[in-house]
Amino acid sequence: PPGWTGVFLSMLSFLFFTDMGIYWIHRGLHHKLFYKRFHKPHHVWKIATPFASHAFHPVDGFMQSLPYHIYPFLFPLHKVTYLGLYIFVNVWTISIHDGDYRVPRLLQHVINGSAHHTDHHLYFDYNYGQYFTLWDKIGGSYKSPSAFEGKGPHDYLRKMREK
Repeated sequence: PPGWTGVFLSMLSFLFFTDMGIYWIHRGLHHKLFYKRFHKPHHVWKIATPFASHAFHPVDGFMQSLPYHIYPFLFPLHKVTYLGLYIFVNVWTISIHDGDYRVPRLLQHVINGSAHHTDHHLYFDYNYGQYFTLWDKIGGSYKSPSAFEGKGPHDYLRKMREK
C-alpha cells in the first residue's frame, strides 16, 4: 500500500490528468462539427447557474467523463479515494457555475474558478479547463476573467441598479 503520501499524490495526479483530458475534450466539443449538436445545450446559459453544471447532452457528458474513468486503469488509485474524488468533481463542477467569484488573490490566475468559467460561457473560446488554468495557458485559450477587472456580469448589474 502506498500510504497517505501515495493517496495524496494520486489525488493530485488525478486532478492534473483529468484537467488535461477535460481541457482537450471540452475544447474539441467547441469545434463547429460538434458544438451545435452536442455542447450547445450546456451553453444556453450565458451567465452560468448551478443547474447548468449538469445540463448537457448525453454525448457531451459521456465524452467529458472519460478522463475520470480512464485514470484508474492507468494509475493506482484507492477505490475510496476515487469515490471521494467523484464527490469533489461534482461539487467543483457546480461551484464553477455558481457565480461566486471568490478565489484567493494569489491563486486567481492558477485556479479555474467561477469567474473563469463565466467568461467561458460569455465569450465561448476561452477558459476550457476544469480546475486549473495551465492547459488554457499552454493552448492559448486563457483569458483573465472580466470579473477580476471589474467588468463582469455582476459588476454590470450593480451599475444598472445604481442608475
